[in-house]
Amino acid sequence: MPRLRSRSLLIALVSLTLLTGVGAPAIAQDATPGTGEVTILAPNESFGGATLGEWTARQWQWIISFPPEISPGVNVSGPGCGYGQSGPVFFLPGSFSPDPLTMTCVVPEGVAILVPLGGAECSTVEPPPFFGRDEAELAACATAHNQQTPIANITLTINEQEVPNLESYRSVSPVFPLTVSEENVFGAPAGIALSVSDTYGLLMAPPAPGAYDLVITTDIDPDKPAFVSTYRLIVEAPQVIEPEATPGASPEAATPVA
Repeated sequence: MPRLRSRSLLIALVSLTLLTGVGAPAIAQDATPGTGEVTILAPNESFGGATLGEWTARQWQWIISFPPEISPGVNVSGPGCGYGQSGPVFFLPGSFSPDPLTMTCVVPEGVAILVPLGGAECSTVEPPPFFGRDEAELAACATAHNQQTPIANITLTINEQEVPNLESYRSVSPVFPLTVSEENVFGAPAGIALSVSDTYGLLMAPPAPGAYDLVITTDIDPDKPAFVSTYRLIVEAPQVIEPEATPGASPEAATPVA
């Protein structure tokens, strides 16, 4: 998931680690029920047994699980969008790169999509100013960095329709573990760390098969062009490929006996 560092990273974070700790309440109120052909879940609505804050934590766990050379948050034009994706929510990667993000993602039918907007995380292994010793320090650290980029400077369009009330989709995660590999985007020693994120992001309810264009524009520096992340989502139904018949084999011979 990207984070707000030198410029505002678009929250993003091959296996998921189970979340631990006490869940923090989402800091959001009203939500937008839908936009065009998609439905956006209310920020206080759980999905798949987890809150929005818990899903953003899992998104960070997912993105940090990759070494930089194959991370979909570093190689933003590569094929990594689908790496390690499983479960009821598909994570769109944000970018750890200063370059604009343009990515095509093939999403299975029947899963929700977590769309990153902006945010920060702090951990027990990163150097200051992203360091904290416990849940309270980590939450204060992440919130302080998230507040540096006003959500008013971020826009999201889905199929050219702007999504309003983005300020409603802010959530603070519970404290969660991070498995830090030998090579990692933090430049930290390998091992287990704790982290808390404070982020803006929303969940799209499972969309129907088809193509969806998402554009996130972050315009926070009047002296620099806006940072644009463009996603082309291709939602596909599962394939059913009938096996070819074996020449000369009878149906009975081709059917195994229990």
